[in-house]
Amino acid sequence: DKLFYMIKNLQIEWMKIKNYRVFQVFSVLYMIGIVIIIFIFYKIYTQLTGRLTGRDGDDLFRLFSEETIWATVCFSTSFLLYLPGMVIINLFINEVNFKTHRQNIIDGWKRETFIYTKISLIACIAVAVTIMNLVATFIMCNVTNTPFTLGPGIKMLGFSFMQTFIYLMFALLLATFFRRSGVAFIVFFIYGLLLEFILMWLFSNIFPGLQHFLPLQVADSLIAFPGMDGSIFGNNPGELIMTIGAVAFAGLYIFLAVRKYKYDDL
Repeated sequence: DKLFYMIKNLQIEWMKIKNYRVFQVFSVLYMIGIVIIIFIFYKIYTQLTGRLTGRDGDDLFRLFSEETIWATVCFSTSFLLYLPGMVIINLFINEVNFKTHRQNIIDGWKRETFIYTKISLIACIAVAVTIMNLVATFIMCNVTNTPFTLGPGIKMLGFSFMQTFIYLMFALLLATFFRRSGVAFIVFFIYGLLLEFILMWLFSNIFPGLQHFLPLQVADSLIAFPGMDGSIFGNNPGELIMTIGAVAFAGLYIFLAVRKYKYDDL
């Protein structure tokens, strides 16, 4: 019964957004962005190394080998996660501004039902992003003549799902606290692109290793990029610890978002 109820709520959520122009535009931009960012990354990499297309066919840093191509693709596309994050912020705050969230309560939804439906939507978007990364990796395997094997990819796809979920939950959390799209957008971008990088630099010099347990970096560190050991991205405590940390942060974001919406003034 609970599963059926959740699916029904998601169907209602889908009806709200499927014809929403912002959702459509950002979805198309995200898919185009995946193609562009991977292409740019690949072209820059081949030009810098001069080895991928060389006579020996060797991959200097082995970024496009059978074992690492999954991490390379997921790492490249992770820069685009701000796009679906903006969609989540916009969707939530629009419902607050136009008071449509009140209508859900009037129709019999509990407050928890509304916010949990938004979290379920985030999980669905995370699945969609993961599938896109799967398709992108398949395409890149064909472009680079790399064998396509799911074995090394299952774990990385799981990390990609967790990374996307954390980014979007962080965006939802900002939306629930600020309730102003402009403010939430600014905080989302400034923190993610600037402030967290500064905090990483500080922590890497004061408490090496702790920089991996920042609100967004805890997800980014799941997908370790080759050749970063000597930088602020070094001292990675390992996949197991980072997975535990990411799950803990995801749970914290869910708890805070639900609690904020449950007890806030509608």
